[in-house]
Amino acid sequence: MEKRVLPKWLVKTQHGSWEPEIFISGIVLIGLIQLPEYLTEFRFYFSREIFGLSTDIDNLIAVLTTGIYWMIFGLGLHLFIRGIWIGLVGLSYVFPNGINKDRLGYAQKFEKVVDNIPDVTEQVIKLEKISSSIFSINYLMFMSILGAYFFIVLAIVFPVYIFILFTDFTVTEAFVEDSNLSKVIAIYGRTLSTLGLIYMFDFLSLGLIKRIKYVNVVYYPIYRFISLVTFSKLYRNIYYLLISNFKKWKVITFLILFTTITIAIIFQNAGRDSVASNLSQLEFYGGGWENTVSISNYDNMNDGIQHVQATIQSDIISTNSLRLFVSDRSNFNDSIRAVCDKTIEKVESDEYKLACLKNFFKVSLDDSLINTHQWFFHKHLNTGNRGIITYIDISTLKNGLHQVKVDLNWGAENTSYAKIPFYVEH
Repeated sequence: MEKRVLPKWLVKTQHGSWEPEIFISGIVLIGLIQLPEYLTEFRFYFSREIFGLSTDIDNLIAVLTTGIYWMIFGLGLHLFIRGIWIGLVGLSYVFPNGINKDRLGYAQKFEKVVDNIPDVTEQVIKLEKISSSIFSINYLMFMSILGAYFFIVLAIVFPVYIFILFTDFTVTEAFVEDSNLSKVIAIYGRTLSTLGLIYMFDFLSLGLIKRIKYVNVVYYPIYRFISLVTFSKLYRNIYYLLISNFKKWKVITFLILFTTITIAIIFQNAGRDSVASNLSQLEFYGGGWENTVSISNYDNMNDGIQHVQATIQSDIISTNSLRLFVSDRSNFNDSIRAVCDKTIEKVESDEYKLACLKNFFKVSLDDSLINTHQWFFHKHLNTGNRGIITYIDISTLKNGLHQVKVDLNWGAENTSYAKIPFYVEH
């Protein structure tokens, strides 16, 4: 292939590219190191206040956090190699003749070792290529992770919810296992997932499908569609530059390792998998919240766990009253209005709001619905959650294990919101 003649301004920019690389890497690295903590706070807030029990925000934050971890690793590695590069550039200026073997006076065997050391200029050029490649690969990795997430959301999740929104079906009907709609959605999801896996195979194999005669004709529209929803135009040039200039086995090995590690980190960050659970030999252990006692439900144990539904003062109660706090959420607003009694006077007053909340949150004690007479607005001291609090008389309860339960009144049916076991010890 004939070598292109580059414009002088581009050659000059290429020679000085290390300066903006180091500047950008350093500045961005400082911000990225702090970002995961803020993303975690963001996830807690939106999961609690906006999305409720949905895992969509958890998945998004897991993807973003994984991409950020790769960026931190890549930029850190880039700065490390650039540091070595700068050191060699400086030494090549101070000692232009390189290593003075005459002054070393080594034996022949050790002199051969010194002879095998590459020339400083060669090392500088090699490190220059490595540093610039790492800087570009960093961006490619981050955008590839986001692109995969965009494919899942834009091609699978978003169309399904748009369809449900503009039809008479409800979300519940759409995901009931025996319904026709759920079967259609399942077929659609599996079809798009299969196409995504084919695209990923082609990506990892450096375009193997693009080389197969006749098959590439069928694959072309699939490639164009997935490229569109993954915004690959933003990073496609870097991908093709790398795979066409590096040895194929090196690129394939890197892409497979990158994909495997990325998937593992995303599952780890999303809370669906963990190293601890994989290494644990416990077979009789469950993760269902209805069968698990969480310290987040007890004020004396909860030291700032933000994602809570309801709390009481302790797991062991030696007093005659139970202090129950129920966390309210922004995504409950429409449902609360739907079941609220519109005949109550002073609409939108505090009394009206408390009455609506009382009607929405149904409290049971040992499976018996109780009438909670008075509620108060309350901001939880440990968690920062805003909600309502009430006090329940338990003086008649016998010593032993009991349970307080909070259900959500959706109008047609109630759903469980919190179940908190406690032991009475008068």
